[in-house]
Amino acid sequence: MSKKVSAKKRVPPAAFGEHRHAAFERTVQLTQKAIAQLQTQGQKVTLSALSKATQAFDEKGKGLEPNTILRNPESAKLFREQSLAYQRRQERVRKAKRKHPQVKLDVQATYRGLRSVEFIAMIEDLKTQIVALKTQQARLQVERDEAHRLRDQALQQNMRQLARLTQSLSQIPLTEPSHAS
Repeated sequence: MSKKVSAKKRVPPAAFGEHRHAAFERTVQLTQKAIAQLQTQGQKVTLSALSKATQAFDEKGKGLEPNTILRNPESAKLFREQSLAYQRRQERVRKAKRKHPQVKLDVQATYRGLRSVEFIAMIEDLKTQIVALKTQQARLQVERDEAHRLRDQALQQNMRQLARLTQSLSQIPLTEPSHAS
């Protein structure tokens, strides 16, 4: 036995849409009243305090659950605008995102699935490479210092030779060329 699949899309009754709209409006109104009450009493606007405060305004005495407030876009917006605790938390989240740069996807793909033993082996290899690079850096530093010392010696030797040449040139008498006519 197979069920027949209807090509028609089910249309909810009009009363269902009216009920949803009424529930939406009820949530917004209760949220507005509860926020106003909390602010006049000087209390912080938190999700739990808002949920408890809505009970006083609800005809049924049930109030609103925190998730109901957050699922309703207009109520959630009202809550986020008035809640200092929420705004502080969002600021901390924003700052934390700036502190921790996003890991590139190719890096994640490279290391995903590796076992801890493989990570440890990679770290040991990196340590070995770091030691080799530091040794090479030290050797290059010694070579650079030796090259600077040799350069300075050559400069001093050139200066002495230049001084001797200028001294010997100063001892040679200058004679004026004769004009033969």
